[in-house]
This record gives sequence, C-alpha cells and structure tokens, in this order.
Amino acid sequence: MNSPASNNMRPFAPRYPQLGTGPVPVSSAVDPAFFELERERIFRGMWVNLILRESDLPNAGDYFVRYLEAQDASILVVRGDDGKLRAFHNVCTHRGNQLAEEGAGHCKGFQCSFHGWTFDTRGRLAFVTDEQRFHNLDKSALGMPAVHLDTWCGFIFVNLAKRPAQTLELAMAEFNQDLKPFPFEQMVLAGRYRYAVNANWKVTMNAFQESYHGAFVHKLSVGQCICPEDPYLAVQRIKLQENGNQSVSVHLAPHTLSPAEKLAFSFGATFTQGGAGNARAFPGTAQAEVRDWGFDLNIIFPYSRINVGAGWYYVDAFWPVAHDKTVYELAYYFPLPQRPSEMISQEYSKIVLRDLSREDLATNEATHRSLRSGAIRQMNLSDQEIAVRHLYHTVSARCGKELAK
Repeated sequence: MNSPASNNMRPFAPRYPQLGTGPVPVSSAVDPAFFELERERIFRGMWVNLILRESDLPNAGDYFVRYLEAQDASILVVRGDDGKLRAFHNVCTHRGNQLAEEGAGHCKGFQCSFHGWTFDTRGRLAFVTDEQRFHNLDKSALGMPAVHLDTWCGFIFVNLAKRPAQTLELAMAEFNQDLKPFPFEQMVLAGRYRYAVNANWKVTMNAFQESYHGAFVHKLSVGQCICPEDPYLAVQRIKLQENGNQSVSVHLAPHTLSPAEKLAFSFGATFTQGGAGNARAFPGTAQAEVRDWGFDLNIIFPYSRINVGAGWYYVDAFWPVAHDKTVYELAYYFPLPQRPSEMISQEYSKIVLRDLSREDLATNEATHRSLRSGAIRQMNLSDQEIAVRHLYHTVSARCGKELAK
C-alpha cells in the first residue's frame, strides 16, 4: 500500500510492467475508424451492464427497453409469465418494426404497431393478423430474437454475441472475490442522472480514473477534503485485472465540516465522510487497506462501473455512441430510509456526487476538441494515471493495435 506519507512516488508501474511507462497515443480517441474496430472487436461481444437490477422488474410482464448505440441494437428485457427474466432484440419478426419504446413498462404481451403481430412475455409469436394469407408460416420459429442474459449480484447483463466468448462469472474475474460480498440487496434505487457528452467514451471515462485532478477540478465541491500533506490525493490502492477490469480506491482527508456536512454526517453515512482503514471494513470494499478511505471505483471492462462506499453505492456507464459522442448515466443506491433525517444525509450525498460528476464531465468536451485538432499526438501519464494507461492498453490489444510502451 502506498500511503499519502510514503516516499515511494511511483509504486504502480513496477507491479504492471507490461503496461510500460511511455507516452500513450491519442489517435484511438479521435479516429472514427478505430471506433468501428471497438464496435466489432469489443462492444458486440461483451457483457453489458444495463444499469438495471432484477428487483426493478419484480412482476410478470414488467419490461425495460434500452438502445445500445455502440451495438446498434434495441434490447428488450422482460419478466415472463413464468417468472423468468429474458432478453430479446426489440424487433418484430414480420418486417422489423420495433415492438416497444425505450424505457420501462408493464404489459401482457407486445403488439407491433405496424401490422399487429403479437408476442407474449416469453418472446413467442402468439398471434398473426390475417394469418390465412401467409404461405407456410411457422409461428414457432418466429419468436422475438433472443439475446443472452445473465445476472451478477442482482445486476442484469446482456451479451449480443451469438455465442459469448465467456460466461458473465468469468468476465467479472476478481470482482467475484473482491466485490461480491457487498450487500447490494440491502439498498434501493434513489435516483438517476443522464448526460450527453460530445467526447469519445475513453476521454469521458479518463476523468473518472484518477484523483490527480481532484485539487483542480473539484476544488469547489470537495476542496475541503484535500490537505497540504496530500495535495494531489495520491491514490493508495489500484488493482488492475488482466481482462481490463479495474479497481481504484479514493480517499478523502479528515476536514473541518461545513454546516451542510455537519448536519448530513449526523444522520447517516455520506459521500464525503471517509474513514480510517480497519479490520471491520465494510464488506466488498477496500476500506481496510486505505487510509482515510472514501470509496472504491470498480470498472467492468470496458465502460461500466459498480462503485461502493460504506453504506451506499452507485452504478454508472459511459455509453459509447460514436467516436466523438458518449452518454454518461449514473444511478444511486442507498438503504431505504427509516427516518426523515436519513433522507437528509442521502440527499446531500446525491447532490455532492452529482456536482462531482458534472465537474468531471465539464472537462471532457474541451479535451476532445483539443485532441481532435492534432495539436498533441500522445499523452504523458504519471504513475497515478496508470488506470488510464491500462484502459488504452487493453482496448488497443483487443483491437489488434500496438500501444507504445
């Protein structure tokens, strides 16, 4: 562990020598052709966290539709009348019309608004209008096209590959030991935010992969958590997995509480509270390993995260849309409040996290415009930015490109 007081200023590169220490090319963030490589070699064969939990679809007939821009596919997840969750391409097998609008709902089945073909909640073609005029129509073979669906700790994932290269359990890799013990089921959805960003998904994500920027980008929102002994919030713990998954722990120094913090802290666990590492760490976190631990950022390669704190968590995704467009989505989860006072601490945390996210996103569009200009062709990354290096290294390897080391 590299504590803020450590004299080891570059602890991470020796642990991951395969990543090198040289400049990182920026071409993969601005080249439309590279985005098409990512679409084919990464996005269309990966397990996608839909930022959705099984509990969000508790009853037969509950459904959810999301358009995955990077995969160019509309996905429909529905709980069938047999209680089972399934995923399908949101398409009628007659002429290809979409069956349901994006968002959530409840139904007994899905009727195409074009010609009235009807499908049940198990995806089977149940009724064809004017069926007698068709030629040798086999309804049993014309159900909604299925998509692979699996769950992990209650989170719903889909995979659009005809045959996924690996199971979801294998894709989660070391998170099965490190993150799985977290009590996700004890918390409920408390809010969502969604932003459109005119920047590449990697550029957008990079602002969330290190703490080096904290003293500058976040000086207004959490500047009180930055101390002279640790002015750049040097990360103490980074864990990089071979398959591209990452875990980065963020710490927040003890500080004089603002009036709002003092009130919020007195009612429950909050986003900026932090806490010393101890043997009774919150399960599924690295609290015991990090001085003044605040929370863990856990990236599921390539672009979604499950981020955990002491008594709360949030899930987010950097949805790729095009080589220069991203949608950032964030969902908060807290224990169901038992008293009105607990709602105050939770609302405080939601607002702080909202402001932090907006501050991070504010840098992305300007950064992408500058990279697109060609003024610089490479990034010079510090040891504290090794998670950024790891992302570009993994993406380039998956796309069959060599990354400078």
